[in-house]
Amino acid sequence: MKQLFTVLLLCIYLSASAQQWIDKVYTYDSTLNVVYGIATNFNNEPETLKMDIYLPHCDDITEQSKSPLLLWVHGGAFLAGSKEDASITNLCKQFAKRGYVTASINYRLGFVADDAAWNCNYPNYSCVFASDSAEWLRAMYRGIQDGKGALRYLINRYDTYRIDTANIFVAGESAGSFIAMGIALLDTAVERLPHTYQISEAPLPHPNSHSCVYNAGQTFSGNGIPRPDLGGIEGSIEPTAINYTLKGVGNMYGAMASDLMKYIPASKPKPAIYSFHQPCDLVVPIDSNRVMAGITWCLTNGYNCYGIANTPKVYGSRTISNWNTANNYGYSIHNEFTNVNFPYNFLFGQASCTDQVNNPCHAYDSPTLRENNLASFFADLITTNPVCEPTSVSSGNSLKFDGPSVSVYPNPATDILKVTTKKAELNSLIIIDCYGKIVFTKRTISSLNYNVNIAHLPAGLYFWVAETEAGNRSSGRVIKQ
Repeated sequence: MKQLFTVLLLCIYLSASAQQWIDKVYTYDSTLNVVYGIATNFNNEPETLKMDIYLPHCDDITEQSKSPLLLWVHGGAFLAGSKEDASITNLCKQFAKRGYVTASINYRLGFVADDAAWNCNYPNYSCVFASDSAEWLRAMYRGIQDGKGALRYLINRYDTYRIDTANIFVAGESAGSFIAMGIALLDTAVERLPHTYQISEAPLPHPNSHSCVYNAGQTFSGNGIPRPDLGGIEGSIEPTAINYTLKGVGNMYGAMASDLMKYIPASKPKPAIYSFHQPCDLVVPIDSNRVMAGITWCLTNGYNCYGIANTPKVYGSRTISNWNTANNYGYSIHNEFTNVNFPYNFLFGQASCTDQVNNPCHAYDSPTLRENNLASFFADLITTNPVCEPTSVSSGNSLKFDGPSVSVYPNPATDILKVTTKKAELNSLIIIDCYGKIVFTKRTISSLNYNVNIAHLPAGLYFWVAETEAGNRSSGRVIKQ
C-alpha cells in the first residue's frame, strides 16, 4: 500500500507538470577539459581547443536510448570569455537536467589590435580597438570554424555519449550567438566574407594592448602580422561522414555579419531560431548598426573619449527576423524582445549610459525566464525516441527511486514493452496508471529479458516499479501511444 501511495503521488505530480525536455528530472556527470582540436590563432600560432561535456544519468542504459545534443558557446566580443563562464556552465547543467547531452566550448579568441595608442578612463579601453574591421570578422569566422569542429567532434562520438544525431541544437550568448548562428547557417562557400581570404598584413599592435587578455603569451616580431587565407567554412577539425540534423538555434542577444539565411542547400532542413534581445543593447544592436555603437555614443557623450573605431556593421535579431519575413525564407523564428529603447541619454532614465552600468541591456532581463522559454521552444522540435530515462524523478518533495539497473523501453511504446535487467532477477514488476490503478502485475521474473504486452491499454502516461528479492526498487515512466 505504501508503495502504491508513493507512486500515486508521483503520478499526480508528473501528470500535472512533467514534460519531456522541459522539466529538470535528470542528474548528470561532467567530463571537463576534453581536447577537441588544434587550430591557428590570429598571431599564426597553434592553439589547443577544449570543451566541457555534461551527460545526463540514464536508468535505461540500452543500445537504443539516447539524448539530444545542445552545444553552448560563450560570449566576450571574440576577445575574452571561456567555457567556464558562469552563465554558460549553468545553462549546460540546467539543460543536462532536462535530459540533453550538453557541451561548452573554448574557441580561438583575439584579433590584431590597433597600432595606435588609445587612452581613456574606461576599463580595457584600448583592447577593443582592432587594426581594422576585417579583424573582427576574421575572429568571428575562426570561432565559427571551431564551433563546427567541436560539434563534429561530438557527432563522431555519438555512440560514446549516446547522442541522437537527428536532434542537434546550438546556442550562444552575444559573440557566442554569432558563432551559433554561423554553425547552423553558414553552409555554402558563397556566404564566406571576403575578409576571411588572404588579405594584406596588419601592423604590429601598440604596446598598450599587450596586456589585453587575448595577447597573453603572444610574441610579436617583424614589421607586421601576416593574414593568410583562413580556409573553408567547415575548418579542418574533426571531419565527419556522419549525417546529422541541426534542429534549432538559441540566439541570445546576437547578430549576423551578413545574411546567412539566403543560401541553404535544398536537402538541408531549416533550423528553427529562438531570439532574445533588448532594443537598448549597447554592444550588439537589435537592428543594424556597428558593433558597440551604443557604447561609442556613451564614450563620446559622457566620458569625453574617442568612440570605438574599426568595428564592423552587423545585423541584429530584429533585422534577422525582418529578413525572414520580407524574403519568405521560411524559417520558424520565435522572437522575445523587450520594449525599452536606448534613450540616448548619458545620465538620466531607464537604459541610459549610467543606468546600464548596473543594469546592462546586453544581458538577460530574467535569466530563468529566458532559459525556460528556450527549453519550451526546443522541446517542441525534439523527436528523440526512445529517450534516456532519468535515474531519478524529483518533485518539490524530492521523491526518488534507486535500485537495480532495469531498462524498460521503447518509450513511447505501442504494443510491447521490453524489460531488461543486468544485476538481478526481479521479484515483481507492476505498471500503474495515473489514477493509481494497477494495470499489470508480474511476480518472479527470472529472465533477464521480458516482454510485456500493453496493446490493450489506453493511450496515456504510466509508471512501472520493479523490485528485487533484496527489496531494491527501480522505477520510471512510459507513454503508451
